[in-house]
Amino acid sequence: MGCFTDRLWSAARDVYQAILAHPFITGLTDGSLDVEVFKEYIIQDALYLSRFAKAVALVGAKAPDDDAALTLISTARDALLVERASLHDFLLSQWGISMPILKGYQMSPTNRAYTDFLIASAYEKPFLTGLAAILPCFWVYMEVGRELLKRGSPVETYSRWIDTYSSPDYEQAVDRIIRLAGKAGERAGKEELIDAELHFRISTIYEYLFWDSSYRRESWPFVPKQ
Repeated sequence: MGCFTDRLWSAARDVYQAILAHPFITGLTDGSLDVEVFKEYIIQDALYLSRFAKAVALVGAKAPDDDAALTLISTARDALLVERASLHDFLLSQWGISMPILKGYQMSPTNRAYTDFLIASAYEKPFLTGLAAILPCFWVYMEVGRELLKRGSPVETYSRWIDTYSSPDYEQAVDRIIRLAGKAGERAGKEELIDAELHFRISTIYEYLFWDSSYRRESWPFVPKQ
């Protein structure tokens, strides 16, 4: 990692430590996490990815050159395919949840807020800040996967989740995106770097909230659709 990406991680290190200590995460490794909570989380994560992909596309459109755009889009695609093919498609089919059924689920308030933030950041902000906003989705999951791999899990489904985010294919894809962010940071001014750090931290906080909202089985106090 370069100097800028070191700064990004330092800006959210406390949030990452809180993520590792969250009962959702510890429940994956000690087997205590309620499977219905995990199921709801996977459903929300699958809904999240469709909007996250739009944010990635918006960031890619602002890339400073063709190489950066191709690196981001192709690498993000590789990472998302690892996640979808080895985890979401397998688990959702195991639970009997087809794509039409999935589309009938409502995004949680936190999920909606997080993806709104990502799309707005990607649309309104320069390339580096947009990239910093989408980066925690990849980076935090990779680090969590690495850490939980050391602990293992007595539950096969949770072990599969851990294996997905600690797999060599996923790590290689995420490392390429981190290097892209480091290179982009070398060309940025002071104010843009500060804004990028802020967006990285906010997205990392949303990552914490995403797990927390799933653990609490968050729902809307009022039905969004009439």
